[in-house]
Amino acid sequence: MRNLRGILVAAVFALLTLILVWVADQFDILMGMAYPFMSKTALELVGAWTSQFTFNLWQVAIAVYGVVVLATLGLAILFRWNLLRWLGAVLVPVSVAIFLNTGLWGLNYYTKPIGEGMKLEVSEYTVSDLKEAAIYYRNQAVALADLVPRDENGNLLVGDLAQLNAVTAQSYDDLVWKYSIFAGSRGPIKELGWSETLSRFGIDGVTVGLTGEAAINLNQSSATLPFKMCREMAKLLAFAREDEANFAAYLACEHSRDIAFRYSGYLNAFQYCSNALYDTSKSAWREVWEGVSDTIYHDVNDINAYVAATEGETKVQIQAVYDEMLKALNEEKSIDAYGEVTDLLVAWYIDQYRPVEEVEENAFDPTDYDQVFPSVPPEETTEGTEATEEG
Repeated sequence: MRNLRGILVAAVFALLTLILVWVADQFDILMGMAYPFMSKTALELVGAWTSQFTFNLWQVAIAVYGVVVLATLGLAILFRWNLLRWLGAVLVPVSVAIFLNTGLWGLNYYTKPIGEGMKLEVSEYTVSDLKEAAIYYRNQAVALADLVPRDENGNLLVGDLAQLNAVTAQSYDDLVWKYSIFAGSRGPIKELGWSETLSRFGIDGVTVGLTGEAAINLNQSSATLPFKMCREMAKLLAFAREDEANFAAYLACEHSRDIAFRYSGYLNAFQYCSNALYDTSKSAWREVWEGVSDTIYHDVNDINAYVAATEGETKVQIQAVYDEMLKALNEEKSIDAYGEVTDLLVAWYIDQYRPVEEVEENAFDPTDYDQVFPSVPPEETTEGTEATEEG
């Protein structure tokens, strides 16, 4: 029994994690009322402590854990230790970490949608609606594409990580004046370690609730960096669902004072809508792309080149594992939820920017006799009136 102690402790924490998830799923209204505030507060407090380190504590912990596991496994084999006891010792820290991360951050998958918090009506839309939204975001990107600072190769100049952090924080500070749900941690977002390796896995950003840290892969296209910075900060603000984090990132970019951030937001919004349009109407997709400038093509090709360089079997396997993790955390559409941001982007366009058809009304003119004293046709005599007159 003593040899199974570690395994039993790990099983208890795994069970506690499942109970947390079950409670969140069953009491979603209560979760929406209280949990986001609790999670944001915890992330802000933990993040304030971990921000004193320039590196990601969770990456150091993983590296140390990996070394310890391999070293103790070798010793267990060499000295013939009981492998069940060794396995228990290995599983306990993992199960505890998963339990704490779920409690601090993971249950945000069960809170109310971002649309409710913003009073934004998200409903079904037509291909025409999607095309309109794509054209709007395209036009905004085209208008800014040649105004943003660029290097000799035509790529965006977005500054170093400290500058990106400052603008990202300022963008959310401006946004929170309109929508209080964006209050909370302002990072800072750190550089993602092992970036070359993680790029091959298709990982461009990671947020860990347990340590209150968000990290960004700086190897990706500079055209997407401002948007992805805002996305990782959205995760620190308790927007766990991928579509909502991406939508929050767009809103932060749109409200940013920095032209490169606004451009990156519009470019990514256009790409999301364009990709959705490609899946629904090839002819509408072609029409939308006819209005794209050469500068936009340059940035899109740069983004696609980075994505193509990361393609491979390893990425497929990693994304398959991540897909199952998202499903386990109530992300019903799993990894496809990255594309579901289109629903929010179209709803935002319709709510904020679609021209409203105004019904022309005749203004009241006090000097017009016919308006002041409108002629009223004589009322027909009713039976009741006739009866009264006769009486």
